[in-house]
Amino acid sequence: MLSLTINKHNAGQRLDRFLRKAFPAVPLSMIFAVIRKKKVRVNGAVGKAAQMLCENDALRIYENLPQEPPKNVKKSFCDVDEKLDFVFQNSDFAVLNKPCGMASQSGSGISEEESLAGILDIWAKGMDLDFKPALVHRLDKETSGLIIAALSGQALREFGRMLREREIKKEYLALAKGVMPQKSGKISMPLPGDEKTSESVWKTEKSFGECSLVRVGLKTGRKHQIRIHFAQIGHPLLGDSRHGDFALNKRFKKEFGLSRLFLHSAFLEFNWQGKKIKLESNLPEELEKCCSLLNNAIFAI
Repeated sequence: MLSLTINKHNAGQRLDRFLRKAFPAVPLSMIFAVIRKKKVRVNGAVGKAAQMLCENDALRIYENLPQEPPKNVKKSFCDVDEKLDFVFQNSDFAVLNKPCGMASQSGSGISEEESLAGILDIWAKGMDLDFKPALVHRLDKETSGLIIAALSGQALREFGRMLREREIKKEYLALAKGVMPQKSGKISMPLPGDEKTSESVWKTEKSFGECSLVRVGLKTGRKHQIRIHFAQIGHPLLGDSRHGDFALNKRFKKEFGLSRLFLHSAFLEFNWQGKKIKLESNLPEELEKCCSLLNNAIFAI
């Protein structure tokens, strides 16, 4: 069963038209067959092809609609949708899991179609949204995890205000070189070329002897802040090709399969329209595997 909620951008259109856009790979005949066989429910009632959808309508589709486009179909909405990992979505904003290797924005040799912002724009056009999605904050290309995208101008302005007033709690998981000096601490110092003081707070989640898994919270949010801060205190992040320990990175790639920066946006918390939103993202498979191998290495000693 598939569950969908109609947002303000999809409201005011016929049920059959919405399904055709939401599932472009599905033949039109199948769309009408699913409706005719009463396998689509709108707010619990049997859906009719010509009925108009309203914002917040709850759709239930009791059919496994094909997710892959047919062979004769080239680029489609499905191709774009497969690149987007939505963790949360409503009519105002979406929170996604960005994979390592995908840039937040285009530029410097990265095309729109290769960036998260560009892919979101293609998705929005396929969904007939009247607003171009805008990323509220950014993650480095090498960093994975949770990122917020505004789906309306009002939401973009509100998130901008929350960022300025530090009302969005963000936490990252990182693997730092060595054993941290204590269980928790704060790094408060300016970044190179910046007179303003940047602040990062951290606590040790697990020590593996020659490295430590730390949870990092940002009091300020400046470019490469976590990577630079930990390098400044002598505990650079594993897999960091710019500020890290290159010899150690090479060994970790060979022994533990770590071929990327170990930095993941794992937690977001903020209030939205009187409701607290708390979202978490587990470590990606490649980082989880690295931790598992490190843990096994400890017990093998």
